[in-house]
Parts: sequence; C-alpha cells; structure tokens
Amino acid sequence: MKNKTHLLPLASLLLAGGILCTGCGGDTPASSVPADVSTASSVEEVDAMDGYDYINDYVGLWGYYDIELWLRVHEDSTFEFVNSEDETIYTGTADADKYGMDLYFDDDTPQMRLDLSVSGDLLEEGSSDALHPVDAIVSRATCFEKNGLEINGVVDSSDPIRLNSGVCSFTGKGSGYNTDECYWQVTKYNDVTHDGIREIQFDAVCYIPDSSIPYFGQTYDTYISSELYDAYTGTWLTASTARGDTSRADHHYYHTVYWNDNAYDIEFFFSTDWNMSSTSDDKIFTKSYVVYLPEDYDGLVFAAQAQPDNYADAMALDNLENVSPEGNIMDLAPLDPYASLYFSICG
Repeated sequence: MKNKTHLLPLASLLLAGGILCTGCGGDTPASSVPADVSTASSVEEVDAMDGYDYINDYVGLWGYYDIELWLRVHEDSTFEFVNSEDETIYTGTADADKYGMDLYFDDDTPQMRLDLSVSGDLLEEGSSDALHPVDAIVSRATCFEKNGLEINGVVDSSDPIRLNSGVCSFTGKGSGYNTDECYWQVTKYNDVTHDGIREIQFDAVCYIPDSSIPYFGQTYDTYISSELYDAYTGTWLTASTARGDTSRADHHYYHTVYWNDNAYDIEFFFSTDWNMSSTSDDKIFTKSYVVYLPEDYDGLVFAAQAQPDNYADAMALDNLENVSPEGNIMDLAPLDPYASLYFSICG
C-alpha cells in the first residue's frame, strides 16, 4: 500500500481529539479478533460476476470493538466516521475489492486499508483494531468517562478526603457568605445479594473543621451538598434536601435508569444526623444510606459536592430538586461537576 502506517495517524488524531475511549461494555477484546484475510470460495464466485461492485459487500454501519467510533459506508462509495452522537468526524471515498477496502479521506488523514477477515470483520492493516457489522450506534463509554469525571474518592478509606469549598456559611440572606474546606469519608458496612437484588448500606460522613466556619456572633446557616448519581448516564438520582436530623422514613426514593437497552431500578433510603458538639472542634454530619440495586448493576456513585462562590448560586444549588429532577450531572447549573468528590458505591 501507499502508506504502511495507515492506522497510527488516525488513532493519534482520535486520541488528540478526545474521542478514543476504551469500551466498558464490550465482550470481545481486540486481541481476540481473527487475523486471517478471507479467501472464501463464495467471494471467488462473486468475483466471476462481470461488473460486480464490491462496495455492496460493505454498505452499512461498522463498529470498533474497543473504540468509540463507527464507520458508515454508502452505496455511492462515500463513507464517514462518526462518534457516539452520530456526529461526523471524517469523510471520504472507499475503493472496495473482494479482499476489503481502501479508504481515501477528504482531509490529509493518511489512506487506510481494511482487510476482510474470514469471520466478516474488517481489520485495519498494521493494527490489531477491527470493525464488525452493527445494527446501531451503541456507546460503551459512560457519561463519567466521556466527560472526564473521575472516581477520586476511596470507599472504606481510613483517612477522610478534603473537599475544597465543600461547606458554605452565612447569616440571614447571605450576609458574610463564606466557603471553606471540609472532609468526607464513605464507609460500607453491609453488602449482600439476595434474589437478584443487591443491598448496600453505607455511611457518608462529613467533617467540618471549626476553622472553616467564621465567627458570626449570631445565628448562622451552614450548607453542605451530597447526592447519588448513575455513572453510566449521568442521571441525578434526585432526593429532597435534608434539613437537620432526619430518619430513613423521611427519605425514600425510587428511580429507573436506562443504559444500552437495559433498565435498572434503584431504590434507596437515607437518614441524616448533625453532631455540632463533638469531642473535637469539628462539626460532624452523617448521612446513612441503604440502597437496593439489580445485582448486575455497578454504576452507583455518591458525590460530595462543592459549594458555589456566592450566596445566590448556593441557593440555586439548594433548589435544584425543584428545577432539574433527574437531570444530567453536566447540566445542573450552578453545580460544578469537576469540583466534586466521587465514590463508587458498587466497587
């Protein structure tokens, strides 16, 4: 071929553009893809047909095993690579034969050779990556993965984790508004599965240093924020804001999330407790959960969320349950999703 490094430039460009992802739900690793090029007798018979257009063998949608990218080939020999949102990334023209296709891109992306394997996959020459026929675009990358939201909290850690701007304090209608650090610790104390349902009980504890709350000389309010999310879709498993000490009877919620043609029912209860006179100078807040999940679901995330830098946004954040119930974590303004701590509860 004209260029023996056909794949490498494309993969490098995908990495640079942030659209090359490791699949989280695929069952077939790239290393297991067969490497033999097809010489099937049926193909030889087709070759004997005068005027046969081999592009017909490749028309349709093809998906990678481990890359969030799809190839759509048209009857007029044009093609496009698209992402999980069906947005076009590359376009070009294909030259097909009985052994595969050469892809010629409209931009300066190097030519790519795809060889047809015995199994019907298209193998990228010079690479272990391969495409296979698919019926639809089904993303394997979760919302958290696509948006770079990292699980940066460790469940059952002996050391609480600092959250910058995790607590805000003020008097009246925002007088003296202040944000400062607090520390979160998440501990599971029960995790059992019965009749296909997984039951997890855990405590999320917030330690607020005395130094994080200014001296107001009068009655003041202290706000912290924590929620549950589905990591696959980014759905907020909305619950009402807890005020003061509450029981599990006060907080019972049920949500259904949909991911790759599967529906997952999530039920949870929680209680809250404020200890404002602990033996240390810290104020201690405890949120005790019990959650019920399908045994094959592992996307539950507890988030300890930072407070905005102004009173108006803090009040807007506190009122989100009435504005964006079950909203996507990336759309919950004024929440900054990149300022939160995330703990994987199912791990």
